[in-house]
Amino acid sequence: MKQFGPFELDEERRRLMHKGIRVPLTGQALDLLLLLLERPGQLVTREEIKMQLWPQDHVDFDHGIDVLLSRLRKVLRDSTLGPEFIETVPKRGYRFLGRVIVTDTSTGKGPVGDWVRKVGWYAAVALLAGVASVVFAHTRYPDHAPSRIQTRPTSQ
Repeated sequence: MKQFGPFELDEERRRLMHKGIRVPLTGQALDLLLLLLERPGQLVTREEIKMQLWPQDHVDFDHGIDVLLSRLRKVLRDSTLGPEFIETVPKRGYRFLGRVIVTDTSTGKGPVGDWVRKVGWYAAVALLAGVASVVFAHTRYPDHAPSRIQTRPTSQ
């Protein structure tokens, strides 16, 4: 799952959502969005897009890219004048501007899942260290460790 702005893209199901509502985006337009989201902030050249989307075709891919970008911008409600998500670098390519948060919903990975997993590891290591220190102290210093619980006799 990739999140950016008010959008979520489920790569596995190939679904784009805007505030929980499915947005109609399929085919090569979706492939282009995935390509841009893989490298946020980096230039994706027109040649790279051609190789990804039309690897063996000998078509006028320049027009195809322009159509796909127009469709993407419309769906993302983005503009060429003040882009929020897709910046055009004239004659070279495109750059995804938004912050992309990647989460893996199948394993619980992501900002929260990673934190929980780290805390779990630290707790397990601390518990193991505590048990090891008790065992070490009991075997190394048997005179100082009580072997049984002693109770005081109560006076009647």
